Amino acid sequence: MGVAQIAGGGVPGRRPATSRTSIVSVALALFSEHGYEDTSVDQIAAAARISRRTLFRYFPGKAAIAWGEFDDQIDGMRRYLAAIPAATPLREGLADALVAFNTFPDSETEVHRGRMRLLLSVDELQAHSTLMYADWRGAVAEFVARRRGESERDLVPDAVAHAALGIALAAYRIWVDEPGASQTRLHELLREGTEILA
Repeated sequence: MGVAQIAGGGVPGRRPATSRTSIVSVALALFSEHGYEDTSVDQIAAAARISRRTLFRYFPGKAAIAWGEFDDQIDGMRRYLAAIPAATPLREGLADALVAFNTFPDSETEVHRGRMRLLLSVDELQAHSTLMYADWRGAVAEFVARRRGESERDLVPDAVAHAALGIALAAYRIWVDEPGASQTRLHELLREGTEILA
C-alpha cells in the first residue's frame, strides 16, 4: 500500500483528518520505502499533508513518530496488570500481560514487523528506546512490587522488570528474523521466555 493510500481515504481534494495514528502510518510507509535515516521530518509532513509545525504538535521528533502510541500502550498495560486477580501466579500474570501488550490486528502483522526491525536496528531509535523502555519496566516493576509488598525500586521487582524486557526484546529479535512468522509465533516466544521467571 502506498503512502497516499494510507494518508488519504477521505474526500478527493480535501485534506484528511490528522491524527497521531495517521502520521505514524505515513511515516512507517516512508521508512519502509526509503529507510529511516533517509526519510526527513519534512517528507513525513508533506506525505501526511500537514505542515512541519503541525507535525511537531503531535510528536517531538522523528524517533518519537517511529514509536507511535507507545505511551498510551504503557497506560493500557498498567491497567491490565492492575486488573490481574491476586490468585493468578505472578509469572502467569506477567506472561498474559506480555501477550496482551503485544497483540495487534492480524492485518497489521507486517507493518508491526517492519516497525520492530527499525526499533531493534536503527541507532537513533535504540538511543530513544532507553526512555521508552524505562516506562515499560516501570509498569512491570510496579506490578511485581504490589504483589510482594515492596517498592518498585527493590531488587526483585526491578530485576523482574529488566528480565521481562529482555524476554520481550529477545522474542522480537527472533520473530522479525523468521520470514512470515505469525502473531501466534510471537506469543509462543513470549510465553516460552517467561518460563525463566518461574
